[in-house]
Order: sequence, then structure tokens, then C-alpha cells
Amino acid sequence: METRCQGFALPLAMGLGFVMMVLGLSTMLVAQSDRTSAFNRKEAGASLAAAEGGIARSLAQLTAPNNAVLLNRNFDTINPKTGKTYLGPDGRFNSGDEEANAIDEWTGYDPSSTSCHQQKAWGSPNLVTTGSIGETGTYTITAYRFNPLEQKGTLFVEASQDGKTTGVVISISVTPDLSDFPGVVLIEPTGNPDSTYATGVLALRGRELQGSKANVYYHPSSSVDPSLTASAGPEDADRGSYLNAIWSSTLDGVSEDTVQGNIFACTLRPNLPVGEVGTDLGTIDDSLTITGVGGKTPTYFTVDQIDLSGEEVLTVDTTNGPVQIDISNTGGHEHGITLRESAKILNVRTDGQPSRVGDLRIIARKDDRVTLYDQTCIQNAFLWFPYDELRLLTTGPGCPGRQNTNVEGVLWMEAILSSKNEATHRDVKYLGYGDGDYDKTTKSGVTSGITVPEDVTSLLGLLKYIDWPARYRFGGVLQWQRVRL
Repeated sequence: METRCQGFALPLAMGLGFVMMVLGLSTMLVAQSDRTSAFNRKEAGASLAAAEGGIARSLAQLTAPNNAVLLNRNFDTINPKTGKTYLGPDGRFNSGDEEANAIDEWTGYDPSSTSCHQQKAWGSPNLVTTGSIGETGTYTITAYRFNPLEQKGTLFVEASQDGKTTGVVISISVTPDLSDFPGVVLIEPTGNPDSTYATGVLALRGRELQGSKANVYYHPSSSVDPSLTASAGPEDADRGSYLNAIWSSTLDGVSEDTVQGNIFACTLRPNLPVGEVGTDLGTIDDSLTITGVGGKTPTYFTVDQIDLSGEEVLTVDTTNGPVQIDISNTGGHEHGITLRESAKILNVRTDGQPSRVGDLRIIARKDDRVTLYDQTCIQNAFLWFPYDELRLLTTGPGCPGRQNTNVEGVLWMEAILSSKNEATHRDVKYLGYGDGDYDKTTKSGVTSGITVPEDVTSLLGLLKYIDWPARYRFGGVLQWQRVRL
């Protein structure tokens, strides 16, 4: 029995020794793995800190007014791993909307030479998109996307530290200061056959321009006083000079200031992109209802002209999405919109929510005039007519809501021309002549005019096409996410 036990002692001892050796080796490997993981975590943490530092530096640069003008523009480089942009229009990674070509609305953008920006004296953008963090870290702004509907900016910064790369994407609220919003823009168009003449004229002649966003931007060299190059608020000492320049002084039969907003003597030139070719409605000369069905995407329509009279109404239902109407002018006429008697163009919603001015956009890219007679109305619409004017020849207000208005909306047009108060008052001499119906027609004491809505946020996406000097500011962090690259 004792001999038998001694026979098992050596194998048992050897087995136990082998187990102990394996356990010891495993302990050493685990310890080494923990040290390696700790090192990797330390290195990854360093690259994450570099990315966060890059975010902080980038946001600090974007607080300066000269760089804040980039906050409503997009910048999205190509991800070498996918061959497409990093974020895409929705500002999210790998959501499927990434583009094959880089988006760069930052490089080379410099509005500082335009007259309205010169009034602000902000200077040129000088945003630096890459830099160093510490002795070995670097960061790069790889993408930025602006969502005007959500008033949100998404910034992606990629950083490297000691061979490790990390990305951080951060979403922030981005809003412009809208106190000087361009509610009425008188355009000096480029590439227009008439551009050698005086363009960008406003002649309110006592018509009311209401609303806190009812700011006027006019082309000073076409005005009565081309020496004006600044701006004037309602209480400013030189306000009378600016009213005189836009044909709204005592020489035009105006006894008091009828402009509620500020008046800016500087030139803005909107250049809106061409939209889709929409459903062709031909000439609209009877009551009609059209409907937006695209959600956030506009539903497009094309018309030759809109010519309504009597009680006829063009009703645009924007409950389920915005609508854009492009006037094609296929008939070769210049009468894009003509309303007589009590005719109306109305932007409506059926869900109990107020309609938004940016949800009805009427655009003309040729010589297409808007003429309003009698007690007519265009309500809650954005009008972009860069090559022709609005003629206010009405006899009184026509819009629902009991305001003293014939137009409620935002107007970016070549000119706005009103009937005279009296035949003896000044001629506008627009485009080199003064024999238009606005100079022949006299409507004594008529003050019905234009109201700019208070809520203009539905037009924020268009501001980058007009080079208006908006002071953008970012607020709270909406989302923060680390991205492994």
C-alpha cells in the first residue's frame, strides 16, 4: 500500500507543478494584458482629449463675427474609408445620405467687400480648420453641417495623439440675430439687360411698411441721395434723409414716418438656386387650391402667370409641406401676377397652426411684374422677383386679419413702386423713365401697404444666398458623441 502511494506521488507532483506553472503564466499574461489595456486606454484618452480641445478651439473661433458668418454654410470633406462625405445633409454618420463629392461652402467665401458687410466692419473669415494640441496632438475640422429648419449645427473634429485617432461630433443650437432681418430687399440684379439703368428702387410714398422685421435694404446709387451709405432707425436724427431717398418724404405727400423697421443704404444681391421642375399649371385665371405634400421638402409648381379678379382666390395649403411656385413666363409677357378687385393669394393651414412665410415661395427669374389693384392681397408669402417690380396701385387694404395691408410677407424684388399721393408729387423715373402707371395713378391718402411677419425662421435656409451680414450665435449642446475611426 505504501509502495503503491509512492508510485503515484511523482506524477501527482509533476501534474500539480504543471498546473501551477500554467496558472502562473496565465497570471503574468493577464497582468501584461491589463497593463496593455491600460496603456491603450491612456493613449485613446489622450486622443479624445485632443479632439475635445479641437472642438473648444473651433467653437472659440466661430464666436468671432467674421467667422460666425460660416455657421449657416456647410463643410463636409471625404471620408477615405467610405469615399463619401462624413456627415451628409442630416448631420449624422452612416445614415445613407452622404455625398460622393466634398461640400465646401467655407473655402474662398469672403463677403467683407460687399456694402452691407462693410457697414458691420467684421472683416474677412479667418477660421483655421487644423491645429496642434500639446506637443504631439493635432486636430482637424473634418465636417460641419447646418440645419436651418432645426436651427442646429453639427461639428465633427478628428484628432490624433501618439498614433491614436479619435473623432468627436457635437451638435449645437445655432441661431442668427434677426433684428435687422431683410424683410424688404430692393435688388440690383446682375446679368439683367436693364442693369445699366437705375434699379433697386423703393417708392412707398406714404404706404405703410409694418412689423419689427420690416427692414428695408435699398440700392443707394439709384436713390434720391446716393451719398447715404449707412442706416437709420425710426428715431435716428438722419431718418428723414433716408425716407427722402426712398420717396417717402414730404415731397411725396408723406406727413409721418410709415416705415416701422430700419432703412439700410447698401446692396444685397440674392442668388437663389434653381429648384425642381414642378407640375405645370399654365395660366391661373380662376379660383384654385394647390397643396404641399412633401413634408419638409417643397412641392414644386410652374405657372405661366397668375391673373385673378373679382372674388377669385389662389389657395395654397401648406399643412403637409411647403410649396414653391415658379413663374415661367412662357408667353413672353411681363405680367407674372395681376390681382384686381378682391382677388387673393393665400397661404393657409388646416391643422390649427399658423402658416409660415417661408412655406409659400413665389419665384420669377425673368421680367415678371406683380401688380395689385383695388383691394387685393398676397398673404404670408415670400416673393423673389429680381428682374421686375411690385406695383402697389391699390385703393385700400385687402388681406384677411384687419391689417392695413395688401401684401403680408417677405419681398426680395427689383423694386417696389406705389401710386402717387397727388399728381404734383415727385416722379420716380425708374429705369430711366417716369411714365409708368405708378407715376400716372393718383390715390390720395391711401396708406395700405406691406406687413413683414414676425416669425421669419422658415426662411433661414435662404440667408446664405443673399450674403446678408447675419450675426450667428451658437447656444447649448444638443448632442455629444465619440466616433471611433
